[in-house]
Amino acid sequence: MVLSMLIFGLMSGCGTGVGTGGTLDEQNKNEHQKQLQPEIEIIEKTDEMFIKYTVKNRTGEDVKLTFPSGLQADYIIYDENDKKIMQYSDDIFSTQAIQEVTLTNNEALENTFTIPNLYVGSFKIEVFLTAQEDQAKVVSNLLASNSN
Repeated sequence: MVLSMLIFGLMSGCGTGVGTGGTLDEQNKNEHQKQLQPEIEIIEKTDEMFIKYTVKNRTGEDVKLTFPSGLQADYIIYDENDKKIMQYSDDIFSTQAIQEVTLTNNEALENTFTIPNLYVGSFKIEVFLTAQEDQAKVVSNLLASNSN
């Protein structure tokens, strides 16, 4: 009986960890997502919109980001019915070389996008990193009021 309890106790202490927060990689990724602070600034001009996407490292330590190409950030624009109408990476060519960037604490990574010819209407924009470690995604409403 004592042996059975000992074996049961040992077995109950051995787990994969999936039920308590996932694998170590998932836990690290979630920690980065809590500490990498993304934000966007939207500026509308006569026939273009400018999106400034900034990700600031608030982890208290250096963060290494690995990008599978020369494209560090991407965006997707959805219409009022949540239908994808535009994605930046669909219309550009980028290098295929792997890129590594290390952000020190409080350092920021900035990307600026120009969105031409967006018709008048209400949209949702989702901007995110293409890094393997973290997407630092931010979603915002986008109102295009200038006609093309």
